[in-house]
Amino acid sequence: MSFRLSLFGILLLMNMFAYVALWKAVIAWIDSPARQRKLMYGISVMVFLLNVPLLAFFIRRADRTLDRVSLSVLEIFFYPAAAWLMTVIVFFVIVAPPAFLWGSVKAIAHILGKVRKGTSGEPAELAPRLPALSRRRFLAGSAGLLIPGIYGVAAYGAYGTMGEIDVSPEQSIPIPHLPRSLEGLTVVQVSDLHVGPYIREKELRHMVHLINQLRPDLVVITGDMIDRHLSAMPDAVRGLQGLRASLGVFAVLGNHDIYSDPSSVSGPHRGGVKIASGLETIGIRTLRNEVVSLGSGQDRLALIGLDWLNSDTTSPYFYRYQPVGTRRELHRMAQEAGVEAPKILLAHHPDTFADAIPFGIGLTLAGHTHGGGQVLLGTVNGVPIGIGMLRFKYLSGLYQERGCSLYVNRGIGYLGVPIRLNCPPEISRFKLIHPALS
Repeated sequence: MSFRLSLFGILLLMNMFAYVALWKAVIAWIDSPARQRKLMYGISVMVFLLNVPLLAFFIRRADRTLDRVSLSVLEIFFYPAAAWLMTVIVFFVIVAPPAFLWGSVKAIAHILGKVRKGTSGEPAELAPRLPALSRRRFLAGSAGLLIPGIYGVAAYGAYGTMGEIDVSPEQSIPIPHLPRSLEGLTVVQVSDLHVGPYIREKELRHMVHLINQLRPDLVVITGDMIDRHLSAMPDAVRGLQGLRASLGVFAVLGNHDIYSDPSSVSGPHRGGVKIASGLETIGIRTLRNEVVSLGSGQDRLALIGLDWLNSDTTSPYFYRYQPVGTRRELHRMAQEAGVEAPKILLAHHPDTFADAIPFGIGLTLAGHTHGGGQVLLGTVNGVPIGIGMLRFKYLSGLYQERGCSLYVNRGIGYLGVPIRLNCPPEISRFKLIHPALS
């Protein structure tokens, strides 16, 4: 509850910041008091209505009803609210730092002026002088005018990229100990489907069609099949049932899968059992701390699947990486696979990569980050810049260290709100090669 309240408080603060900016824009650019009042009344109503649908993300009972609302209705009522949420976030990130700096400078100048006046008895002459009132009003009004522009871009992020999936260029990945017979083997990865209010059977069928056109040898899903509620499982099964690959389709569970299905139990596994069983009915095998050999004898590839290790959904550490348990399971499974076996690891959390390197795992495939939080401000030297940088070491794309590779898929679905900026949903694909060919 405290986490949701914190998010609600942050949302309220950002809305107030944007509202004040809009108010300053109105009084700076419109002289008529009557028109100012009329416009601010309209803006107040608009801001209120745009925030009402967002309450569904803070009230569990309201959130559960979204799966039963048709997607066309969600597009009409919820997508504009999602675009507004992204607007206030981006506006706050852009404008808040300089506004805070300017306010600090004014406060310091005011304090210094009072000190100087108190010591000399004469009014202090501040240098440089503060800008004229009309200039300050112009700057404040210009800041407020950023909001409509940002909202237009955010609305495109909600509506303009719907149904668009980026099929990434094929990456050649060197795999230690890869036999010549397996060179050129192709792997397709998807992640973070988040089947629920915004990703349903229709969207999955489109994704499956794109994957099947690639004719991959192996297809993997690296976690978070379900968004929040197990009621989305029928859509997931119907949407994924046509997925095909010559060596099979495999999956691992993510934190949202355990969160959606926390109480089912089977053998050593707690949570996610119903999801794994549902996928099994359509030929998708879920690896829960298991090793599968693809091929036989010298011509085999070890596919390792790491389960989401924290199954206690009430724990405040549920979403965090579990390094101790991860290293223990990786050590056991790497031994089972064999030192000389070429290995691919499926793991939801990308931090697993650092712990997989000592075991000679040639390729780790992960997701979880949504490409950096679904909103990227740009890239610097190929490194994506997004809010996910505050939480993840590996954000998006290909990383290579000590002869091993990691690919972090941007995901298909959404976390919380249906919006992506500079971060389209992704199907990633790879061709395995011998290290001598890299």
